[in-house]
Order: sequence, then C-alpha cells, then structure tokens
Amino acid sequence: MDRLVYRMTYRDKSVVFELNDLSGVRPGAVTVAATGESLTVRWPDEASRTWTAEFSLDSTRPLITSIGLEGRPIVRNASPQYWAATGKRRGRAGFDEFFDNPTNHPNGTRRFEGAFKPVSVKATTAGDRLELLFDGLQLGIFSGAIAYTFYPRSRLVHQEAVVSTQEPETAYLYDTGLRLTAPAEAVRPGRREVVSPITYYDIDGRLQTVMTSGPDRRPATVRYRAIAAKLDGGSVAVFPSPHTYIAPRDYTTNMGYVWFHGWAGRASPGAPGVLGVGIRHPTDDGAGEYYPWMNAPPGTVQRLGVFFFVSDGNAETTLDEALRFTHRDRFPALPGYKTITSHWHWGYTIQALHLGEHGQGEHWVPPFKQVLQDMGIDAAMISDFHGDGHPSDVTDLRLEELSAYDRMCRKLSDAKFLLIPAEEGSTYLGGHWSITFPKLVHWFMRKGSEGPLVRQHPKYGTVYQAGSAADVLEIVRRENGMLYQTHPRTKSSFGYPDSVRQTAYFLDPHYIGAGWKAMPADRSTLRQGVRAFKLLDDMNNWGLPKRLLAETDMFAIDHTSEIYAHMNANYVRINELPDFDHYGQVLEAVSRGDYFISMGEVLLPKVEVSTATPTAITVKADIEWTFPLAFAEIVWGDGNQTFKHTIPLAHTRPFGNESFTWKAEAKDWKWARLAVWDVAGNGAFINPVRR
Repeated sequence: MDRLVYRMTYRDKSVVFELNDLSGVRPGAVTVAATGESLTVRWPDEASRTWTAEFSLDSTRPLITSIGLEGRPIVRNASPQYWAATGKRRGRAGFDEFFDNPTNHPNGTRRFEGAFKPVSVKATTAGDRLELLFDGLQLGIFSGAIAYTFYPRSRLVHQEAVVSTQEPETAYLYDTGLRLTAPAEAVRPGRREVVSPITYYDIDGRLQTVMTSGPDRRPATVRYRAIAAKLDGGSVAVFPSPHTYIAPRDYTTNMGYVWFHGWAGRASPGAPGVLGVGIRHPTDDGAGEYYPWMNAPPGTVQRLGVFFFVSDGNAETTLDEALRFTHRDRFPALPGYKTITSHWHWGYTIQALHLGEHGQGEHWVPPFKQVLQDMGIDAAMISDFHGDGHPSDVTDLRLEELSAYDRMCRKLSDAKFLLIPAEEGSTYLGGHWSITFPKLVHWFMRKGSEGPLVRQHPKYGTVYQAGSAADVLEIVRRENGMLYQTHPRTKSSFGYPDSVRQTAYFLDPHYIGAGWKAMPADRSTLRQGVRAFKLLDDMNNWGLPKRLLAETDMFAIDHTSEIYAHMNANYVRINELPDFDHYGQVLEAVSRGDYFISMGEVLLPKVEVSTATPTAITVKADIEWTFPLAFAEIVWGDGNQTFKHTIPLAHTRPFGNESFTWKAEAKDWKWARLAVWDVAGNGAFINPVRR
C-alpha cells in the first residue's frame, strides 16, 4: 500500500490528509499500520515488551492519540508544541560570529508560536528505525513538518520540527514540548486546576517533586536539563539533546531550561485536564552581552528536537533511566585514558591572592574543582590572567603572579585531580593563542625596554622578555612549551591561523594546531564544531600535521551551573595521572596526538587507520555509546581537496559497544580521520593520521 487519502474537515473547510509514499517502509522491528482514522507504530523495548504509538489522521484531534505498553495507554491525547524567537546575525565572521546578540540588533527580535495543521504524513524506515513526518507546521518565518522517530529495544521517542526559512542571516532559539491529558486524579474542576506531580533533580542534586499550578508555562531550574511527569499508568521524562540545545556563550548560568504547566480551564466535571511538559531556551542571557543563538542559513533544514522517554514505572525511576543517556552528566572513565579539559577563565589565582590578604587564600578550595571531578574530569588546563591579573605588566608584579599561579595550581592538584597552568595570549602571534609549559617559566609577554631575550633575576632566576613572535617561539622551544590557536576563525581569532600559516612559529611542531568546541550552533547537521573541522582539514591539506584540542572557553562555574551542555573532553592515553611536578607528561601525550575528543556519550577506546596503501583507507574502531548512533565518517585529503565516506549506523541500539571495520577508496590520500555521531548530535573523533 503506497498511498492512502483521507478527507477531513478543519475549520469548516474540507482538507485532504494524505498518507503517502509507504514504499520507504521496510519489514523490521518497528512496524507501522494504517486504518481509516489512525496510524499505529509498534516496536519492542529493551525487555522485548511491545509498545504502540497511535496517531490520529483527523486534523481536528490531538496528533498523538496514545503511546502505551501492550494495550495500556500512558501518554494520551498529546499535541506537539513549538515556539521560536528569531533575530538577525551580524559580524565579520558571518554565521561563525560569536560577538553578537540578536536581542540588541536594531531590528530587534520576533517571537512566534507554532501553528500545526497536518496535511500529510510520510513513513520511512532507516536501518531499524522508523520516522513519521507530518507536514503542515508553520513556525513564524520557518515552515515544514513535525517528525517522530522510534528506536527498537528502547522507550526513547524523538520529536523534531523539521523546518527551514529563506530569510537571510537568521538566528533563532526554540521551545518545545507536549500538551497531553493530565492524570485523572490531578484535575480540580471546581478550581480549573490540574495539580499534578513533576519530578526533577534541583541544582543541589536533590530529588524534588512539585505540583503544577496554573495555565502558565512554569520554568524550572533543574540539574540534568530533564523532568518527569506522572501519568495514568506510568510516566514520561522529557529532555533536550545534551550538547546541542543550549546555544554557546561565555557563561554557564542555569536559566531554567525546562517547563511544565497544568490546567483544567472550563472543563466540566469529569472532563480531562491538560498537562504540559517541555524544554525552553530563554532569550535573555543574563550573564554577558555575547549570546549568538543558533544559526539557520537560508534553505538549510533545521531539526528542532526534544526527547521523550516513556515508562510504565514511576516518575523517579523514569527520570533516572533517562539520565543514563548522559551518564548523569559524567564523562565515563576509560581504562588507559585520563580526561583533560582546556581553556578555562576562572581568575583563580587573583581570587586566591585576594582571599589570602584576608587569611583565607591558602585554604580556599574554589568550586570548580569539585564540579569537574563530579563530571569525571581528571585534569584541567586553565588560562588565568584573561581579564584578571596583569599579563601585560613588565615589572616584578607579573613574575609574582606567575609564581602564585604555579603555587595555587600545585595546591589544588592531588592524586585524583591535576590543575595545569596555561595562559591565553594575544601578542605577536595573531589572534588569541594558548601557551603552556611543562614547568614554571617566568616570562614577560612583551618587552618594557630594549634588552636581551634572557636575563637573570635575583629572586626568580631565568626570566624571558618577548619582544616579537620569534622571541615567543624561542622561549617555547627552549622550555618545550605547547601552543595552539584558541577559538580559530571566530571571536578574536577571526582570520587566524590562516593569515599566519606560513610563519615559522605556526610551522613549528610546538604549535600543535587549534581548539575545538561545538560552536557555532546549527541544527541542520548532527556534526558539531564544523568551523574547526574545516580548519583541521585545511591545515592537513596544507601539508601540516596539525590537530585539534578540545576546549571549553568558559568563565565562572559552580555546582549550580549548567556546565555539561557546553562540555567536551580530551581522552588522553596515559595510564596514571602524574603528580604536579610531572604534569608535562600530559602535555607530551597531547603533543604526540595520543588522544581522542569526545562530548561524553560516544567513546573511541581504540581506532586504527591503516596506512598500507595509497589508494584505500581501512579503519578499525571500537566504539561505545549511549544514544543510538547516526553515522560514522572517514574524512581524508589528498593535499588539495577534502573527501568524506559516510557510514550509516541506523541499525545500532541504545547503550551499545561494537567493533567495526570500514574501508574507503581514497586515491592518493595523504591524511585521514574518523568521526562518529549519534542521533542527538553527540560525537567523538580522532585527529588525522598521516600516510
């Protein structure tokens, strides 16, 4: 059956609601069947129990009639809800611009509520999964459809607005969720209220259950970006993609990224009430002027998603099961590796010195240490003196601060956590760049007067004075330091390192490459940090063995912060975490490229790229994951162009591990790398292997 046509009535107008192109549905674990009034999806969960999702083909009724287990409905009469705020991008970097905030654009911003009038539905099998695409969504300047994806051996349901716009320079944020029938016992018809329990972890990590209390969407400041709602016969948890929903910015303020409400309205006695649950993205950053939102280049297909996890159990259990997808916001330990993060601006040293003046400095433990340890981070390479301290000073004050920096990092380091001092410079080398030494080095970032590169100080010994790029390079060579371009091609590194690619310092192996972060945000692709990937491929096509290093570029954090959404980590291959006196071992492993980069949900414990033949690339990879995988890709270059071979992974189930072998025909390839992405836009990748 390839096409069914139904005639429906909507607002006194006859409309055709079509079910077409079923040729894309194949036999498998997820099935779909149609009747004259409904479309029903069936699939097995992880315990081989059968779940069903029934969709109405009557445009005047809620889209989702029910989602239930073995004939017992749990989610009932549910309708997707969407809102979008849109503005204009500006800046010299175009869609890669960070120093922007659409709210202060002269044209202002606009906000829209989605109008969903389904006119057709298309069912498609992809691997073992099934997608239903309901056309008929208008979301302000966006238009398109709403999609639902079902995954076998899982109770995970993915809802997405699949939309595009032709307006130029569009930036946007979106809210979404479901409006559904509330539990019967929650309805208070005399008061027009639905008093229904919502469960979440508060910012202190304590489990809380609160009651809905009115028609307004009520934001909640929660940990893990997730809530769960009790329903008749079970519960449902709602949460966004962990690393791609919250737009990049400098601060990690938790602004309340979930919402809920309950309302009976003018319901007569015995009539069902309405419960709403979803995710939200406030348009007011509240923590800085730079807040570039998400990008929607004209014609690109943006997928505005949210996940639902359905269960016949209670809300607390359902919430905990949903949190497994992010390991409860923790980077899992991997034998033979340690997790290293870089590029943090906490002003730690100056704060400690200030507190020391009041007798507290030597005993103060800043909040970031426990926050990172709780997330499974073993070491952090921080960048003090960026808006704090006196990095441009040419007197003993600069040397005193460097000594204090080393002392404070030593104080916070122990057998389980290592704090590595680095700096983000902006002199001589172009843009912003990170510099790290394997031990304390006293140096001035600029010269205060003419004189030699090296002089002896009666208190600090050898002191360097950098008066040029050549001086910085000489210092790095003598002290075996490490350099990389921070936030390449954006922020204050716009145009870099491209404009210095022929310089002696960039060509030097101590300059390892550039930073990688999931920035900017663009939901037309599951690949994150495309800006940096383009640079990585360019650098290697230039003939340079350069790499990316995961960086965060974040400022103040504490236990209340929404930090995991912005996190990434370098999984560095070292068996034991060295003590502070030997943290150079970490830098040596990074300089060798002995690490992979992960956002936490996808891990690459072992990857081998064969260099045996110049005409083909063979990759063997051991992969671990939580969300179902979407695809892997082998990317390579011949010195002039970049090529990709994409491997669909739509057969994978949640919470898996598998060994793969892939081959790509690649004539005259010079370098190759592997990246793996899941359905939520979480990924992991290795740096290029050169032939």
